[in-house]
Amino acid sequence: MSFWSDIGVKTGSRRSTRPEMERNACARILILVALAVSVCPLIASAQSLYPASIPKSSRIDLSELTKKANSGSTESQFQLGLAYQLGRGVDKDIYEAIRWYRMAANYGDSSAQNNLGYVLETGPEGVKDLAEASKWYKRAAISGNAISEVNLGLLYLRGEGVNGNIEDALHWIRRAADAECPAAWTTLGQLYGTGEGVPRDPREALRLTRKAAKKHYPEAEVNLGIFYAQGLGVTPDATEAVKWFRKAAEVGNADAQFKLGFMYEAGQGVKQDAQEALRRYRLAGEQGSMQAQEALGEIYELGQGVKVDYTEAATWHRRAIEQGNTRSATRLGTMLLRGQGIVRDLQETVKLWTWAADHGDAYAQFDLAELYLTGTGVSRDLAKAYSLFTLAGKSLDVSKQLSEISSKISQDDLSETRAKTLVVPQ
Repeated sequence: MSFWSDIGVKTGSRRSTRPEMERNACARILILVALAVSVCPLIASAQSLYPASIPKSSRIDLSELTKKANSGSTESQFQLGLAYQLGRGVDKDIYEAIRWYRMAANYGDSSAQNNLGYVLETGPEGVKDLAEASKWYKRAAISGNAISEVNLGLLYLRGEGVNGNIEDALHWIRRAADAECPAAWTTLGQLYGTGEGVPRDPREALRLTRKAAKKHYPEAEVNLGIFYAQGLGVTPDATEAVKWFRKAAEVGNADAQFKLGFMYEAGQGVKQDAQEALRRYRLAGEQGSMQAQEALGEIYELGQGVKVDYTEAATWHRRAIEQGNTRSATRLGTMLLRGQGIVRDLQETVKLWTWAADHGDAYAQFDLAELYLTGTGVSRDLAKAYSLFTLAGKSLDVSKQLSEISSKISQDDLSETRAKTLVVPQ
């Protein structure tokens, strides 16, 4: 995983029996080292269309817009879908967004088809349907919608909702690039930067990213900042990196706000300023940056430049967890286990650590194993503990724990547990 996909991870305090204990003091130093050694920007995510015709203010004439939409205006149907998707002038309602997008999409509106695909790709459980998302992306892509071509290409790249196929991925992304789509140039730049599906070529990655950044495409500006921070195809230049992060941050890009916050926190390319870093993290977190939410949770939990505030920490950790952040789930579970500034809740600790462990978090696997080993909050189960320690052992040193359990469990049970652990899906 690249530094920039993991930038928000500030490893905090761990329980006394956990390997690599108490790393809070050196966490920020480790992040700075990561900045120096990382090499690749993030691969793009799906894009939703936000046309200039949609006002940024919260005021819309809902009655008039609904009247036009019900009369068959696909533009009004699309605008209603977008209003409900973003919560502009109405309460956010993903199901209403889908209803209006689908209405316009069925009439052939490619923007509605793209956004319907986007909502189906990125929506919560019960809404998310990658196969259906790919269908709508393809309909829009066939009609020449460049953003849908990029989104469809990304699904082929990841093998989500379609059979993974790098040739199909590059076909659709390059088709959008030929149509002068900055999102496609940015995505191709990322692919050349990582060497995914194409030969790794930092110079070509830089050329394509600069081309998109000249069109003031925020994601390209963020990536150009990453290139300068990492020295990818250019001489490392933290000041130039800050310049590009700031450009994207000025138009509200959450990822740029987060990265700019990091630069202020680390004193890279700017004068170190903990308060400005916190402000940027907050802006990013409020805009939905999972990494910023995780970082804020840890900042308030550990009192890093601010007064310790466990309630605020729990709030930010929960917001990150809602987006699938396992590290925040592990940390919040520890807070709940200790009753650290919040009501002690063993049941929720078990729930959070189980979820994070199931999603491959080694520290959650380790901590959950300890609960089963000691019978804390769960029925004591040495076989379950052994299995979880074994999974955690792929990343952590658990030799002491495995040796301890091996001395307490029968050889038949141990052999059976080892066999089951070997086939546990990750």
